[in-house]
Amino acid sequence: MALTQLAHQIINEHFEHLPKQLAVDATVGNGHDCEFLLRQKFKRVVGFDIQQKAINATRHRLKLARLVDVELIEDGHENMHSYINGLIDCCMFNFGYLPKADKQITTQTKTSLIAIDAAVKLLNTNGLISLMCYPGHDQGAIETQAIQHALDGLDNSFMVKEYLDNNPSPTTPILYTVARG
Repeated sequence: MALTQLAHQIINEHFEHLPKQLAVDATVGNGHDCEFLLRQKFKRVVGFDIQQKAINATRHRLKLARLVDVELIEDGHENMHSYINGLIDCCMFNFGYLPKADKQITTQTKTSLIAIDAAVKLLNTNGLISLMCYPGHDQGAIETQAIQHALDGLDNSFMVKEYLDNNPSPTTPILYTVARG
Protein backbone atom coordinates (compact mmCIF):
# COMPACT_ATOMS: atom_id res chain seq x y z
CA MET A 1 0.00 0.00 0.00
CA ALA A 2 1.32 3.45 -0.90
CA LEU A 3 2.00 5.69 2.08
CA THR A 4 -0.51 8.26 0.82
CA GLN A 5 -3.18 5.53 0.93
CA LEU A 6 -1.95 4.48 4.36
CA ALA A 7 -2.40 8.06 5.60
CA HIS A 8 -6.02 7.92 4.43
CA GLN A 9 -6.56 4.56 6.10
CA ILE A 10 -5.06 5.77 9.40
CA ILE A 11 -7.26 8.89 9.38
CA ASN A 12 -10.34 6.87 8.48
CA GLU A 13 -9.76 4.45 11.34
CA HIS A 14 -8.77 7.17 13.82
CA PHE A 15 -11.97 9.15 13.28
CA GLU A 16 -14.34 6.19 12.94
CA HIS A 17 -16.00 6.98 16.29
CA LEU A 18 -14.84 10.55 16.86
CA PRO A 19 -16.43 13.90 15.99
CA LYS A 20 -15.30 15.34 12.66
CA GLN A 21 -15.63 19.09 12.91
CA LEU A 22 -12.67 20.76 11.19
CA ALA A 23 -10.09 19.32 8.81
CA VAL A 24 -7.26 21.17 7.09
CA ASP A 25 -5.45 20.16 3.92
CA ALA A 26 -2.32 22.23 4.38
CA THR A 27 -1.03 21.60 0.84
CA VAL A 28 -3.92 20.92 -1.56
CA GLY A 29 -1.85 20.00 -4.59
CA ASN A 30 -4.23 18.29 -7.01
CA GLY A 31 -6.98 17.84 -4.42
CA HIS A 32 -6.69 14.17 -3.46
CA ASP A 33 -6.52 14.83 0.29
CA CYS A 34 -9.24 17.50 0.15
CA GLU A 35 -11.52 15.04 -1.61
CA PHE A 36 -10.70 12.37 0.96
CA LEU A 37 -11.43 14.72 3.89
CA LEU A 38 -14.76 15.76 2.37
CA ARG A 39 -15.74 12.13 1.81
CA GLN A 40 -14.95 11.52 5.49
CA LYS A 41 -17.75 13.98 6.28
CA PHE A 42 -15.80 16.58 8.22
CA LYS A 43 -18.20 19.46 8.81
CA ARG A 44 -15.66 22.03 7.62
CA VAL A 45 -12.69 21.47 5.31
CA VAL A 46 -10.14 24.20 4.61
CA GLY A 47 -7.37 23.81 2.04
CA PHE A 48 -4.24 25.89 1.47
CA ASP A 49 -1.81 26.21 -1.40
CA ILE A 50 0.44 28.98 -2.69
CA GLN A 51 -0.17 28.07 -6.32
CA GLN A 52 -3.31 29.16 -8.13
CA LYS A 53 -2.78 26.15 -10.40
CA ALA A 54 -3.19 23.84 -7.38
CA ILE A 55 -6.29 25.68 -6.15
CA ASN A 56 -7.83 25.44 -9.63
CA ALA A 57 -6.95 21.73 -9.99
CA THR A 58 -8.46 21.00 -6.58
CA ARG A 59 -11.60 23.00 -7.29
CA HIS A 60 -12.02 21.15 -10.61
CA ARG A 61 -11.48 17.74 -9.00
CA LEU A 62 -14.00 18.49 -6.26
CA LYS A 63 -16.55 19.85 -8.71
CA LEU A 64 -16.35 16.63 -10.77
CA ALA A 65 -16.83 14.65 -7.55
CA ARG A 66 -19.75 16.93 -6.58
CA LEU A 67 -17.94 17.90 -3.40
CA VAL A 68 -17.96 21.67 -3.35
CA ASP A 69 -18.35 22.53 0.33
CA VAL A 70 -14.71 23.45 0.93
CA GLU A 71 -12.76 26.64 1.61
CA LEU A 72 -9.74 26.86 -0.70
CA ILE A 73 -7.26 29.56 0.25
CA GLU A 74 -4.42 30.69 -1.99
CA ASP A 75 -1.92 31.35 0.78
CA GLY A 76 0.91 29.54 2.47
CA HIS A 77 0.13 26.93 5.08
CA GLU A 78 2.30 28.88 7.51
CA ASN A 79 -0.57 31.41 7.68
CA MET A 80 -3.27 28.89 8.62
CA HIS A 81 -3.60 30.44 12.08
CA SER A 82 -4.94 33.60 10.39
CA TYR A 83 -7.83 31.68 8.84
CA ILE A 84 -8.66 29.03 11.42
CA ASN A 85 -10.83 29.99 14.37
CA GLY A 86 -11.19 27.07 16.72
CA LEU A 87 -9.48 23.73 17.01
CA ILE A 88 -8.45 21.39 14.20
CA ASP A 89 -9.47 17.74 14.37
CA CYS A 90 -7.39 16.61 11.39
CA CYS A 91 -4.61 18.25 9.42
CA MET A 92 -2.92 16.71 6.39
CA PHE A 93 0.44 17.79 5.01
CA ASN A 94 1.82 16.47 1.74
CA PHE A 95 5.16 18.21 1.32
CA GLY A 96 7.27 18.60 -1.79
CA TYR A 97 6.11 19.91 -5.15
CA LEU A 98 2.92 19.89 -7.17
CA PRO A 99 2.89 16.74 -9.33
CA LYS A 100 3.16 17.42 -13.07
CA ALA A 101 4.15 21.05 -12.40
CA ASP A 102 7.30 23.10 -11.84
CA LYS A 103 9.49 21.00 -9.54
CA GLN A 104 11.39 24.14 -8.55
CA ILE A 105 8.35 25.31 -6.60
CA THR A 106 8.46 23.24 -3.43
CA THR A 107 7.37 23.54 0.14
CA GLN A 108 10.06 25.32 2.13
CA THR A 109 11.51 24.14 5.42
CA LYS A 110 11.01 27.43 7.26
CA THR A 111 7.36 27.87 6.31
CA SER A 112 6.59 24.16 6.73
CA LEU A 113 7.93 24.22 10.30
CA ILE A 114 5.81 27.30 11.07
CA ALA A 115 2.76 25.51 9.65
CA ILE A 116 3.42 22.34 11.64
CA ASP A 117 3.81 24.41 14.81
CA ALA A 118 0.50 26.15 14.09
CA ALA A 119 -1.26 22.83 13.42
CA VAL A 120 0.12 21.34 16.65
CA LYS A 121 -1.04 24.37 18.65
CA LEU A 122 -4.50 24.23 17.05
CA LEU A 123 -4.88 20.45 17.32
CA ASN A 124 -7.92 19.34 19.26
CA THR A 125 -7.84 16.60 21.89
CA ASN A 126 -7.95 13.29 19.97
CA GLY A 127 -6.84 15.21 16.88
CA LEU A 128 -4.50 13.81 14.25
CA ILE A 129 -1.93 15.31 11.89
CA SER A 130 -0.46 13.40 8.95
CA LEU A 131 2.79 14.53 7.39
CA MET A 132 3.89 13.00 4.09
CA CYS A 133 7.59 13.77 3.54
CA TYR A 134 9.62 13.27 0.38
CA PRO A 135 13.39 13.19 1.00
CA GLY A 136 14.09 12.13 -2.61
CA HIS A 137 14.96 15.64 -3.82
CA ASP A 138 17.38 18.18 -2.34
CA GLN A 139 14.83 20.49 -0.71
CA GLY A 140 12.77 17.51 0.43
CA ALA A 141 15.75 15.92 2.17
CA ILE A 142 16.47 19.12 4.08
CA GLU A 143 12.81 19.60 4.92
CA THR A 144 12.32 15.98 6.05
CA GLN A 145 15.28 16.17 8.40
CA ALA A 146 13.98 19.42 9.93
CA ILE A 147 10.49 17.94 10.32
CA GLN A 148 11.92 14.84 12.03
CA HIS A 149 13.79 17.10 14.44
CA ALA A 150 10.67 19.19 15.16
CA LEU A 151 8.56 16.09 15.80
CA ASP A 152 11.23 14.70 18.13
CA GLY A 153 10.88 17.90 20.17
CA LEU A 154 7.14 17.57 20.83
CA ASP A 155 6.15 17.00 24.45
CA ASN A 156 4.69 13.72 25.68
CA SER A 157 1.08 14.86 25.20
CA PHE A 158 1.64 13.98 21.53
CA MET A 159 2.19 10.51 20.09
CA VAL A 160 4.36 10.52 16.97
CA LYS A 161 4.52 7.51 14.66
CA GLU A 162 6.69 6.95 11.62
CA TYR A 163 5.70 4.77 8.66
CA LEU A 164 8.21 3.69 6.03
CA ASP A 165 7.89 2.25 2.56
CA ASN A 166 8.17 -1.55 2.25
CA ASN A 167 11.67 -1.09 0.81
CA PRO A 168 12.94 1.99 2.65
CA SER A 169 15.96 3.92 1.48
CA PRO A 170 17.24 7.43 2.22
CA THR A 171 15.14 8.74 -0.69
CA THR A 172 11.81 6.95 -0.20
CA PRO A 173 8.86 8.85 1.27
CA ILE A 174 8.15 8.85 5.00
CA LEU A 175 4.77 9.25 6.62
CA TYR A 176 4.48 10.65 10.13
CA THR A 177 1.36 10.95 12.23
CA VAL A 178 0.99 13.10 15.30
CA ALA A 179 -1.91 12.38 17.65
CA ARG A 180 -2.91 14.44 20.64
CA GLY A 181 -4.29 12.28 23.41
